[in-house]
Amino acid sequence: MNAAAAAQEPAMRDIRFGIIGCSAIAPRALLEPIRHVAGARVTALANRTVAKAGEMADRFGVSVIYRHAEDMLKDPEIDAVYIALSNDLHAEWIGKALRAHKHVLVEKPLCLNTADLAPLAATVEQSSAYLLEGVMVQHHPWQHELRRIVESGRYGRLCSIETSLCIPAKEGHADNYRSRPEQGGGCFWDLGVYWLQLLQAVVGLEQAEFHSQSDFDGPHGCDWTFRAQARYPSGLKASALFSFERPYHCAHVLTFDSAVVTLKDCFRANLGFYKMTLKTEIKKDIMPNITDADALPVLSQTSSHTKTVFEPMNYYVNQLNTFCSIIRGEAEPIPFREAAERVRLLAAIHEAARSGETIYAV
Repeated sequence: MNAAAAAQEPAMRDIRFGIIGCSAIAPRALLEPIRHVAGARVTALANRTVAKAGEMADRFGVSVIYRHAEDMLKDPEIDAVYIALSNDLHAEWIGKALRAHKHVLVEKPLCLNTADLAPLAATVEQSSAYLLEGVMVQHHPWQHELRRIVESGRYGRLCSIETSLCIPAKEGHADNYRSRPEQGGGCFWDLGVYWLQLLQAVVGLEQAEFHSQSDFDGPHGCDWTFRAQARYPSGLKASALFSFERPYHCAHVLTFDSAVVTLKDCFRANLGFYKMTLKTEIKKDIMPNITDADALPVLSQTSSHTKTVFEPMNYYVNQLNTFCSIIRGEAEPIPFREAAERVRLLAAIHEAARSGETIYAV
């Protein structure tokens, strides 16, 4: 969608959302956070099981229920849709919604099949609506701060990035698409997008080579634990552990020549309005190379660590505020190519864990 089309959006009217798929994530990702977003509301739900939609509608005060999502897309009172279906259905419903001129917020991943990317790109280009993949962490300022730290050179060379995204499966994800390979099940399709988006935001994905490993010993042959590593020409190594069976642990650790920067419990702001903290620990007997005293906090000679604390935020509220700003023409859209790059790498890295091949980012 171009800027001229965005300028045609009514400036003061509420953005009216419909939800396609009454999945468990819908309340946390949209129905609850939208209460904190000015000028936006949910007015309709679409779900094959009408009783399930009815329960959700009663709980959140939604007035309209559709059994068929196609009928929602025909509704002129709906401006945007949130797609909360299983991964294998994302591409189909993104296309249908954009062709119906509805703005689309879709749960990650954008799609499973790389063959869907070119048709989706063409549909995005031709549509009068916007598309945003729901990688909610990308809208929090800790990402910008990490990139600023890296680019400042304050702590010397970035040597490694270690990511752990381990979230035990509730009830083994039984009767859940996460345990079905054909629907994009497994921990890497579910969690790998956050790792790749972090690398995109902080160091980029260009020229990286990727290695991966999994035993694929989860339900129906899904990957229940998955390891991946990106290696850069600079010597930087970015390693990641994903798991549905290990104890909960979600964190990013960036190691520089003279410091270690840690973001613990990196998904905490999924659950509500919480402070997020970047902790920087100076390596013993090594002080940082301060090249811009105004850019980052100055450490005393006796200081061993410092903290950058961000005010309480909710990832999903941030995401909705960004999406609504894009729809109103108040913010630049995130380029489709970024989501497409992640999908291509997700698919290739996942397959490489079976084949043992090395994957090269273009």
